[in-house]
Amino acid sequence: LNDADANNRAYRAYLKRRDLDVRMVLPAKTQINGAVLFGRMMQMTRQPNKAVVDLIRELRRSGYRVAALTNNFKDDPTGDMRDSLFDDLFDHFVESSDVGLRKPDPRFYLHACNLLDVRPAETVFLDDIGKNLRAADRLGMAAVQVEIGKETEAVDAVKRILRARGFAPARL
Repeated sequence: LNDADANNRAYRAYLKRRDLDVRMVLPAKTQINGAVLFGRMMQMTRQPNKAVVDLIRELRRSGYRVAALTNNFKDDPTGDMRDSLFDDLFDHFVESSDVGLRKPDPRFYLHACNLLDVRPAETVFLDDIGKNLRAADRLGMAAVQVEIGKETEAVDAVKRILRARGFAPARL
């Protein structure tokens, strides 16, 4: 993060590829604490989206089993990923640091399927990262991208998938 020369070269190449103005002044030196930056970024993602939370609650009320899969590590600077909200929302909270596997390793997804007692083809997998979604898709899971600020679109996609499979709860 602190290699200003390499970062500036990469950024100028990015601007050039997009035919943008490359004459902007870029910093000659940076002082970025990667652990602090990562912690702040992850803290922002810890605020649950109401539409997603409502969907999970409705799915569980309707008898669906729901798991959260997270890539984390011991001594995470953002703190413990599990709290009472997450414990109440999910049947299983699958943490990479506990399982010894990480997304997009297919074994991580299959481990979660085994916990839920479902086949991959019976699941809908939500994530914000493309390589994680592609891995789920290769296993036969329905994969839905959750983009920041577009969570409602992802919820709607899940509802469409469930309706198409004939498994939608009445209230969806």
